[in-house]
Amino acid sequence: MDNLNPLRDLIQSHPLIDHHAHNLLNRESASDSDNYPIEAITSSADGRALENARTTLPSLRAITQLSELYGRACENWNDIQSVHDQSVREDYDHLIRKSLSGTHTLLLDDYLRDDEDIEPSTWHDSFTVSPTKRIVQVEALAESTILQVSNARKNGESVWNNFRQLFQDALGEALDDTNIVAFKSEISCRTGLDVDPYSSDDTTLGGSLIRILDSGTTRSGFEVNDKQICDWIVQQTLKAISFKKKAGVAKPLLFHTGLGDDRINLLRANPACLQPLIAQYASADIVLLHAGYPYTREAGYLTSAYPNVYLDLGKVFPMVSREAQTKVLRESLEIAPTNRLLWSTGGQFHPETFWLANRQFRQALETVLVDYVQQGDFTAAQAMKIAADVLFYNSNSLYSLNLTPSYTLGE
Repeated sequence: MDNLNPLRDLIQSHPLIDHHAHNLLNRESASDSDNYPIEAITSSADGRALENARTTLPSLRAITQLSELYGRACENWNDIQSVHDQSVREDYDHLIRKSLSGTHTLLLDDYLRDDEDIEPSTWHDSFTVSPTKRIVQVEALAESTILQVSNARKNGESVWNNFRQLFQDALGEALDDTNIVAFKSEISCRTGLDVDPYSSDDTTLGGSLIRILDSGTTRSGFEVNDKQICDWIVQQTLKAISFKKKAGVAKPLLFHTGLGDDRINLLRANPACLQPLIAQYASADIVLLHAGYPYTREAGYLTSAYPNVYLDLGKVFPMVSREAQTKVLRESLEIAPTNRLLWSTGGQFHPETFWLANRQFRQALETVLVDYVQQGDFTAAQAMKIAADVLFYNSNSLYSLNLTPSYTLGE
């Protein structure tokens, strides 16, 4: 039997690239429990559903583990909130450094909330070994573009032509920006993943844009929730990515799949819905976020069948139970190539989200890989390569980061 200690040590200590996360709250907002309740780190629910989430296995497990992070016994989420608030007041930087221990770099989707409550991407650089890189959410980019054209509208055709050019220009600028490494689509939260590979005609799209303009204002903003427009945004992004890749610039498009809040139509959040689009844009790299949960096998199948597809293992840590987490890993490993598996926390707002996700992922990865070695499926050396690839090297390659692992010990 192989010596498993080096494998265990590598899994628990190898630096990681967190390839998809969101910005942390600033110090003032980090203690705003009304808008950013700490218990939301284990659930996408809100309101009464979030109150019920306190009784779930992921929630109860988090209380126990966060007690270890704080070095203080906590019995419930009220205790956690109290200790969290105290930690933010006394030394927020220390809490962040401890929570991001082992993180080499962060790739941040910074369009999650208004900038006034979160820190800018570059602010996070002091807590990681390498500078933060950005992920641009394409629907948010489209909404900001619509705001630009809203005051210049004349008719459906002219406003559409104006919007189309400005959006394509914005995509081009993002592709040329070396600080931006990827794009992300939230279309699953808007109109679903059943994206038509082919766009509607300009007359139809112009009419859709007018309806969006009529439903919003320059003060309140405009929400892109029309299927024809949403599909077009994704199509244009993939076309731009494919074209730029021919020039040697590769930036993937990440799709939110599966796990989410009550905005999600669960049936249309199945990554299998993306199959026609994936086939149509075979030269564009596509990442299926959140392990596609609960459709992990479907996501794994797509990753095995299409060489341009990658599977992210994030968000289910810490939002599902321990057993479900190991099941997600096992289902991901059934047929998906291990060089196409990526790790991310999906962390947002609170530092504890990152700490919990990384801790639980390392625990689950150790459980699964050690078991496979003991069962004789592969050697300890092969398992060590898989672990290092998933934690670091696969993302390093996909996003052309050219980083060398360096580990910073936690405080």
